[in-house]
Amino acid sequence: MSFDITRLQTRYEELRLERSGFTEVYREVTRLFAPGRYRDDTASDYHLRPYPIDSKLVNSTGVLALRAMAAGLHGGMTSPVRPWFRLILQGDPAEVPEGLNIWLDLTTQIMQAVLHQSNFYSAVHGLYADLGAFGTGLLVETADEDGIHFHLCNPGEFVIDINSNNEVDTFYRRLHMTARQIVDKFDNQNVPDFIKGQCEHTRNVTARYDVIHAVFPRNEFKTLGRIASTDKPYASVYFLLGSSSSSTGELTGLGGKPSILEEGGYDMFPAFAPRWDISNSDRYGISPAMQVLPDCKMLQAMTTTLRKLQHKAADPPLVVDQSLRATGVRLTPGGLSYFDSTRTGATPVAPVHQPDAQTLQYSMQAIQEVEKIINDGLYVELFRTFLDDERHNVTATEISARQSEKLVLLGPVLERLHKELLQPVIQRTFALMREWGALPPPPNNIDIINIDVTFESVLAQAQRASLSANIEQGVVFVGNLAQMAPEALDLLNPDNTVRAYLDRIAAPASMLREQNEVTTIRQQRAEQQAQQQQIAMGNQALAEAGALADAAQTMSETKLSQGSVLDNLLGGMQ
Repeated sequence: MSFDITRLQTRYEELRLERSGFTEVYREVTRLFAPGRYRDDTASDYHLRPYPIDSKLVNSTGVLALRAMAAGLHGGMTSPVRPWFRLILQGDPAEVPEGLNIWLDLTTQIMQAVLHQSNFYSAVHGLYADLGAFGTGLLVETADEDGIHFHLCNPGEFVIDINSNNEVDTFYRRLHMTARQIVDKFDNQNVPDFIKGQCEHTRNVTARYDVIHAVFPRNEFKTLGRIASTDKPYASVYFLLGSSSSSTGELTGLGGKPSILEEGGYDMFPAFAPRWDISNSDRYGISPAMQVLPDCKMLQAMTTTLRKLQHKAADPPLVVDQSLRATGVRLTPGGLSYFDSTRTGATPVAPVHQPDAQTLQYSMQAIQEVEKIINDGLYVELFRTFLDDERHNVTATEISARQSEKLVLLGPVLERLHKELLQPVIQRTFALMREWGALPPPPNNIDIINIDVTFESVLAQAQRASLSANIEQGVVFVGNLAQMAPEALDLLNPDNTVRAYLDRIAAPASMLREQNEVTTIRQQRAEQQAQQQQIAMGNQALAEAGALADAAQTMSETKLSQGSVLDNLLGGMQ
């Protein structure tokens, strides 16, 4: 083994300690916004627990708002029913080799089909919910002969680390695996004997153990063992976790010290850990649910009070005359209660306290205001713009016009998701498909190394809608000005204008002709125009010659007293 297992576990415990400041916040968020999502990595019995719905949750606005937000991000950024990304080449679009745009569009369609066949869309929907609730998510992508696979990690079961560029390049995730699963997944010679013994007894085959999957840059542990230069840049290590004593720090537990189960590696970092909002060099992000957490907690208290008031209004506490003590009071519909009618002035049954309608109205209005704050904090109104069934055909331009303010607030988050999640997903999927031979061969055997991604989802187009509108306004302005000053057209570059506009509206790259094809067409057009001009000039010369001949004939046929007009003219000249 190349790695020091003790240091691996120590590193894992250090990262857990750095994340511990978020633990209590995560528990509050999962109670009010995402029941069942958080997993405490110190507990191994979650598979035996009932669904963790808190009985104190009396208002589900936070849960519903998070659900709308996750669905909105899913439909607005990675909708499975419409193309949301397109492959392009880095550099000048005019220098794209012949036939490559068509190949890029074909490859994009194949990648979209592969993502549809995988579990990407279900996994990324859960990732959006984790981002909205906890501010940080972790999605791992792998590939085998069956295709592409995505593994969504539960919040609380993973820790991450960042490099000097504030990019996540390390993660440790905790897996609760049974003895049978461990023996089935890993090489038999690496599995400890005590786990093999568990599988030999049917009653203990479901005993669970903590397995840590660690992925990190291999050079981080380059001094710990013999590492060949051909090893992959990112190490992947599965090891059985031992328990750490808080007093002595010694590793104990079943089987003694922790042991490595499998070593491997990746050419690219296999995980995507987007963060909603970060500050400076923070490892973990801040979520919109955290920002409205005080409001959601207050909402629970306000709703509890309102329910009590409504309960009192519907079934108020009563004061009952002493004479009814022996017989009791029947308050059910149609119930009869008897009392001594000779006692005048006595009210047999009367409410002690019954809230008036105005108090109930004020309480409900206050709750609605807090609910609006929570919905605004999770951008529910923005996402419902294109999630509403009656408005499923809404365009990106309309979204930009109606929700421009919220798009500005959401802009930095969308850019971070593009950079930390969607662009790496497309690039890694492209690399995995090329590795497994699932891509069509590029034209003329071109080595494709500078692939880039542009996004054409509803939200991405809504952000670019203002830019395309600026191009349209500029073209209209120049066209109107050219009617008075034609030289204004000299400032406008038609090629760059068309390319910029089509890029803003995310048009397919195959719409544009290759630059050499454009050059050929323009040369042919110039030659045709030159030929037509020569023909026109020849026709004009012939017409002029014919006119002169006709004039000479007329003059020769016109008789005067002595010869014709032409004879007199020639005689005069002689």
